[in-house]
Amino acid sequence: MSRIKTLSFAGIITASMATPTLASPDLVQTFAGCAGRMSAQMEHAWLVNDPAAPDYEGQRLTFLTLLDATLAQGQERDALHHRIESKLAHASLLTIATFSDRPDRAKQARMRAKWHLMSCTEMLLDS
Repeated sequence: MSRIKTLSFAGIITASMATPTLASPDLVQTFAGCAGRMSAQMEHAWLVNDPAAPDYEGQRLTFLTLLDATLAQGQERDALHHRIESKLAHASLLTIATFSDRPDRAKQARMRAKWHLMSCTEMLLDS
């Protein structure tokens, strides 16, 4: 996503709120979760030499920008906690999908990881 699109989207989100203290906890949780998932996806892509790694890195940065734009004072700790939990959960799915010796389990983990990633990327303007 281009920097202009990201900043425009962040501006729209921020402008739609009356004050920074009214940031939607759901929106913060969503952006934190997606930032965590993109971190795990990016690191996994590096591990397996996936050429899409730079794309995941860009999407991760986009979600971090959106998270910063919607984060109200006092929400930082909860957002970081959710981001880390999402990253660990997504990394676990990717590990199972890639290294499990049970094809059925690997397929299920791959499908869940893909679904979680799609739920994030569908929010971006250039997807």
